[in-house]
Amino acid sequence: MNTNFMIQRCILYILFFGFFSCKVANEDQIDFDEFDLNVEDVKVINDKLGFFQKPEKSQFVSDSLIVSVGGFSGISIYNLNNGEQIDFVNTLSDPKRSLIFSTFDATDFPDIYLLESKRKMVYHYNFDDKEFVKAINLGLDESTSVPVFGGKFKKYQDDFYIELNAAETSLLDAEYYRKAGKFLGVFDSNGKQVRRVIEYPKEITDSRKHFVPDNYYSFDIYDDKLYICFPFEKFIRVYNLNENFETYESIHLPLKDYMELDLIGIPKKFDPKLIPIEQRQVSARVSDLLIVERGKLYLFFAINDNKQNEFYREFSSLFELDLDKSMWRVQITPVDLYEFGEFVGVSGKKLVYFDAALINKDNKFINLAVMK
Repeated sequence: MNTNFMIQRCILYILFFGFFSCKVANEDQIDFDEFDLNVEDVKVINDKLGFFQKPEKSQFVSDSLIVSVGGFSGISIYNLNNGEQIDFVNTLSDPKRSLIFSTFDATDFPDIYLLESKRKMVYHYNFDDKEFVKAINLGLDESTSVPVFGGKFKKYQDDFYIELNAAETSLLDAEYYRKAGKFLGVFDSNGKQVRRVIEYPKEITDSRKHFVPDNYYSFDIYDDKLYICFPFEKFIRVYNLNENFETYESIHLPLKDYMELDLIGIPKKFDPKLIPIEQRQVSARVSDLLIVERGKLYLFFAINDNKQNEFYREFSSLFELDLDKSMWRVQITPVDLYEFGEFVGVSGKKLVYFDAALINKDNKFINLAVMK
C-alpha cells in the first residue's frame, strides 16, 4: 500500500470522527438568551375580607385576578390592579364542612375546582355566585390516595388530571415513588377514573438510593399535549393526550452553572429529625410549569441554598420557552424566593409574582416585573 494512500485514508478517518464529535457537541448545547428581572410596579395587598397566608398554590386568571389557596388559610382572590382582596372563603370555619384543600385549578374561572385529599373529592366553587356548586366523588379504591399538600392537579376540557399515591404511604418511605405506580390519574367530570398514566423516573423509584424527598416536578396541559418536567432528567416530556402515554417527545433544557439539576444523593435514608432544614441538600425543583395562551412555556425553579449551613434560604429562577420558535430565555441569576415571591403568570408583557408567604416581612405584595 503506497504512502500517499495511507495518508489520505488517515485524513478521511480524522475528518469522519471529527465531524461526528462536533455533531454530538452541538446537540448537547442548547442555545438560549439571558435576561434579568426588573420590578416595575408593586401592589400592597389588603386583606379586608379575611386573613390569608402562606399559599400552597396561586394562579393568575381572567387578566386581572390572582386566585390563591392555602390548606389552613382557605381561598383568597385578589385584584391585580390595586391589591384588594375581592373574595375570601374560610373553609375551616364551618365544622360541618371543614375542608383542607390539597391544591386547585382555576383555568375555567369563574369556576374553581379544588382537590380535597381526606375525602378524595373535587369541590366546584363559583366565584360569581360566591358558593360551592357541587362536590364530585373520585372513584378511588382504598389502596390509592391523594397527596395531602402539594399534589398536582389540572382540569382540561372535561377531565381532571390528578396526582395519586399509595394509601398510607408517607413521602419519607424509601419506596414511596415505586409504590405509587402510575401516579397520574385521569378522571371524567363525574369523578370516574378513566385511566392511570406515567410512572416516576427511575432516578427516584430505586429504593437503594437516598435523597431528600420532595415534589420535584410539575406539569401543564396545552393544545392536547401534557408537558411534564422532572428537573433531574434535564428535559421536558411531551405526551399526546390522544395516544397511549407509552412514548413522549423531549424538549431539552438549557443548563446554567448556578443550578444543580442532578438529584443530590445522601448517605442514608432521610430523617427530618436528624437533618435540620438549613442543612438539607435539596436539588432544584420545578415549582411550576405554566403555559400561557401565546404559546409561551415557563419553568419556575425553586433552588435550595446547599452551600451555607447557618439558616434556610431558597432562590428562584425563571426559564421561558417559545413553543413556536423553539427559543429559550433564561434568567441570568437567581433571586431570593421570599423577597420576590412565587411566579403566577403573565399580564401583557409583565411577569406576575405573588409574595404572600409572610416569612420575612409583615405585608404581602403583588410584584410586576419585566425581562431586560
